[in-house]
Amino acid sequence: MDLPADTGWARERHRVMSSLSALPHTNRRLRLGALTGLALLATGACNGPGAAEAGQVAESFDKLAQDSPDQACNLISDYQRTTFEKEEKQPCAKALADADLPEPSSVESVDVYGHDARVVLGKDVVFLARFPKGWRVTAAGCKPRAKDDPYDCVLSGG
Repeated sequence: MDLPADTGWARERHRVMSSLSALPHTNRRLRLGALTGLALLATGACNGPGAAEAGQVAESFDKLAQDSPDQACNLISDYQRTTFEKEEKQPCAKALADADLPEPSSVESVDVYGHDARVVLGKDVVFLARFPKGWRVTAAGCKPRAKDDPYDCVLSGG
């Protein structure tokens, strides 16, 4: 599973920059102000609203998957849990206990993209989605592969 390189803020930056290039040179202050605002928007997209909560859920999942797989299963999205159980042909808790997930580690960074998040832990990358009941894990035990290839995940979307 991998997040697209072209995030929403990047598309918005391109749209704004295209609009600004059409302005006469006398509006340089306006362009500079828009660029400053866009830079602030870009910074917010990297750690956006809910980043702390996403990080907490990922870190909790990482620890619970080792110590209490039944509780960790409650942090997985319903669709992902069902898919995981079907793929592993056993209940979620048993499948997690048998999974080759990395040892628990601390959050290093969180990137929020709308309703999705990528949490980089010391030994793991966890992907989450925001649902009405909060953040839920959609992929875990992920390791990056080649530059443009999707992550290789132990628990993934199928």
